[in-house]
Amino acid sequence: MTAMVAKLWLAWQQFWFAPKPASSLGVSRLLFFGLLAPFYIIQDFSIWGSVTPALYQPIWLFERFHLPLLSPPALHVLEGIWKISLVLAAVGLVTRPAMAVAAVLGTYLLGLPHNFGQIYHFDAVLVLAFWILAFSRAGDAWSVDSLIRTYRQPEAAAPAPSGEYTWPTQLILTALSLVFFAAGVAKIWTSGFAWIASDHMAILLHRVQYHISDADPLVNWGSHIADVRFAPQLLAAGTIVAETIYPLALFSRR
Repeated sequence: MTAMVAKLWLAWQQFWFAPKPASSLGVSRLLFFGLLAPFYIIQDFSIWGSVTPALYQPIWLFERFHLPLLSPPALHVLEGIWKISLVLAAVGLVTRPAMAVAAVLGTYLLGLPHNFGQIYHFDAVLVLAFWILAFSRAGDAWSVDSLIRTYRQPEAAAPAPSGEYTWPTQLILTALSLVFFAAGVAKIWTSGFAWIASDHMAILLHRVQYHISDADPLVNWGSHIADVRFAPQLLAAGTIVAETIYPLALFSRR
């Protein structure tokens, strides 16, 4: 029994804190913020300040912390600072403060549309990733900060492999897997087999073609698939299977 506990503890430690080079987390930071920056730089969050207050239904985060609905000019300034922080975090200049600003302002700006019933399923996990990276040492490599440190101290050794460069990515991957897992369980819990057997997926495949969100499909194949007999049901079943077993990817890439 003791040997089994020791083995499980070792596996747990390896999962979270197996030593990795600083470049591993540095490249992850560069790709994460580097791809988000151009995506969000064209987004305009200030328009939410002009929406009628009659539609404002604050989510628990805004209600609990008494976060106000700012005016369009104030939101414009806020989103400008946030977008700059995304760029700075991507290139790794004043990395830790930049990631902290990205986390704080990103939580507010990305949470803002949710107060008006505009629920986006893809950005909540981004907020979690912002906060995780804000507490990490993601700027130790592949960053302007690391180049400055090398220039000032050429004799200084490169950061040694450490668990500090492992746990942030593992935690983000775990959060991502739980998002998918929760989605799959919610479908089964609320609708059961009806979520698969009904025409729900066919309706979804048709509905997304009408530009009802900022996550429009790249192609219109969904409409054609929705009209193929049993195809939507197969897709629905595949969705639930993929979402509920997604956490297995944490332990097996295959």
